[in-house]
Amino acid sequence: MVYFFQRLRELEKRSMHLSFLKTWNLRTKLMIVLVLFILSPLMIFGILFYQSSKDLVAQRTDKEGLQVLTLVNQNVNQLLKGYESQLNDIYEHEDIIKQISDSYETELGDQIPLSDDSVNRFLRDFLRGKDDLDSIYLFTLKATYFGDFKGPNFFAQLYRDHPLWERFISLGTGRAVWLPSYELPPNQYNSKPSHYFAVGMQVKDVYDSLQSLGTLIANVKIDALDKIINNVQVSPNSVVLITDHQGNLIWNRNPDAYGINLSTYPFFKQLDQKEDGHFTQEINGSSYRGTFLRSAYNGWYYFSFVPQSDLNAQTNDLKRFLAATVVAFAALFIVLAAFTSNYITRPIRQMALAMKHIQKDNFEMMPLSQSSDEMGMLQAAFLGMRGRINDLIKEVRLISNKEKEAEVRALQAQINPHFVYNSLDAINWMAIENDQSRISRMITSLSDIMRYAIKPGEQLVTIEEELKWAQNYAYLQEMRFEDKFEVVFDVKIDILDLKVPRLLFQPYLENSIIHGMEDIDTGGVIRITVSAGSEEEMKLTVIVEDNGGGISVDKLQQIKERRSHGIGIYNLDERLKMEYGPTYGTTINSVYGEGTIVTIVLPYIR
Repeated sequence: MVYFFQRLRELEKRSMHLSFLKTWNLRTKLMIVLVLFILSPLMIFGILFYQSSKDLVAQRTDKEGLQVLTLVNQNVNQLLKGYESQLNDIYEHEDIIKQISDSYETELGDQIPLSDDSVNRFLRDFLRGKDDLDSIYLFTLKATYFGDFKGPNFFAQLYRDHPLWERFISLGTGRAVWLPSYELPPNQYNSKPSHYFAVGMQVKDVYDSLQSLGTLIANVKIDALDKIINNVQVSPNSVVLITDHQGNLIWNRNPDAYGINLSTYPFFKQLDQKEDGHFTQEINGSSYRGTFLRSAYNGWYYFSFVPQSDLNAQTNDLKRFLAATVVAFAALFIVLAAFTSNYITRPIRQMALAMKHIQKDNFEMMPLSQSSDEMGMLQAAFLGMRGRINDLIKEVRLISNKEKEAEVRALQAQINPHFVYNSLDAINWMAIENDQSRISRMITSLSDIMRYAIKPGEQLVTIEEELKWAQNYAYLQEMRFEDKFEVVFDVKIDILDLKVPRLLFQPYLENSIIHGMEDIDTGGVIRITVSAGSEEEMKLTVIVEDNGGGISVDKLQQIKERRSHGIGIYNLDERLKMEYGPTYGTTINSVYGEGTIVTIVLPYIR
C-alpha cells in the first residue's frame, strides 16, 4: 500500500508538470502537433545527414593523415638508412678494425701498440661535409675514440648515465639500433638546450671470430628531421610526432615536449604492434583524432593528432546551411499549420460558444456554419441534443425537488449522535447518584468506545490513544464474561507517542476473547505486549498472548492457507503487507489446549 501511494504521488507530480498543456486551446495544440509531425522527420534527417558528414570528414582526415605519415616515413627511412650506411663504412674499414683490436700487426710481422690519435683523426675526417651529424663515438673496453668539436665529456657522461643504450645496441647483434632523442643542456658551445637522436652499432672483429670490440654511436642533430617534417601538417592545428616502440619521443615540433613518454596514454597501449590505424584521445582537456603508422624499418611510430576543432571547422558551412534550411521550413510549416488548425477549429469554437449559452440556461437558437462534412454532422447532432437536454433539465428539476423533500423527512427521522452521548451521560449520572460505580464505569467506557470509533481524523493514532480504547473495550468484556479472564497490558511509557493504525488491537483482542476464552471458566489471561526495537531496525512489535483453548493443527493450517472464515487474522495480515510492505504483517502460533500467540510487526512511525 505504501508503494502504491508513492507511485500515485509520482504520477501526481508528473501531471503537475504537464498541467500547462491543459491551458492551451485546441487550435494551439493542433498547430504544434502538425509542426512537430512535419518538422521532426526533417530535423532527424538533418541530424543524420550532419552526423554522416562528420563521419565522412573524419574518414577523409584519417586517410589524408595516413598518406602524410607514409610520405614522412619514407623520407625519414631514406635519411636513416643513409646514416646506417655511413656507420657500415666505418665498420667495414679494415685499418680501423685492426687498430682497435688487441694489437696491430704490420706486413713485417711486427706488432705496434694502439694509436688513439689515428682513430680520432679518422672519425673527425669522417664528419667533414656531414652537417647533420653532430659527433661520432667509438667506445671500446680500453679507450673512447671520438669525433666531436665539443670534446668527449658531454656525450661520454650522458652515455654512462644511460647503461640501457649499450644493452639495446648489443641486442642488435651488429645491426643499426636507433636510440631515443636526448637533450644537452646549455654550454659554452650552445646557449640553448640542443636536441639529438643517436644511432648505434656493435663493432665486431671480423678477423677474430667476430669478437666484440666496442660500440659505435653517431649523434644526429634533430635539425635533420626538422627539414623533413617541420612543415608537414594534416590540418591547420594538427600535431605530428615520432616515437620509438617504447613510447619515447624521437621528434616533435615543440622543443619543450622532448622527454615525454607516450606509453602512459591509453591509445599507445592499444597499438599492439599494428602497422597503422586510427583512434580518439582526450589530451589536456581537448579531443583529438589520431592516426598512426609503424615503420617496418626500425619500429618507430609516426603520429598525427588532429584537434576536434579542426574537424568541426570543416563542417561549419554544412551546419549553417542545415540550420538555415530548418528555420525556413519551420516558418513555412508554422504558417501552414496555423491556417489548417484555424480552418478545423473554427466550427468547434462556434459549438463551444453555443454550449456556454446552454450552460447559462439560454436555449435560444444560435447560428452555426453549415457544412456537409463530419463537423456538419456533429453540429446537427448537437442541435438535436440541445432540445433533448432542455427536456431532461425540466425532468431533473422535478425529480430534484422531490428528492429534497425526501431528504428533509429523512433528516427529521435521524437520531443525532449527540442525543446518544447525552442519554448515556444522563444514565451515567443516575448510576453515580445511586452509588453504582461499576455501571457508571461501564457506561463511561462504552461512551468513550463509541466516540473513538466514529470520530473523524487520520487513520493513524498514537499508541496511548489506542491503548485507552483497548482498556475500555477489555473492561466491558471482562464485565460481560463476569471476570472469567483478565486483560493485562505491558507497554513502555517511552513508546506511547508512536503511531499505529486506528482500532489495531480490536480484532486480535476480540479473537482471543471469543475463540480463546470460550471454554475457560476462570483464570484466563490475555496479555498485550507492545515493544519497539532500535531506531536502526525501525520496527514495532505487538504480541497478543492468551492461555485459552488454543487452535488445533488442522484449523491453524486452514487459517494459514486462507481456507478458514472463522478468524480474520490473515486477512488483517494481507492488509498490513499491502499498506507497509512484505516485511510487516501478522503471524500466529498456537498449541491446542495451551494457548495462542499472535505477533504483529509494524513500521516505526512517529
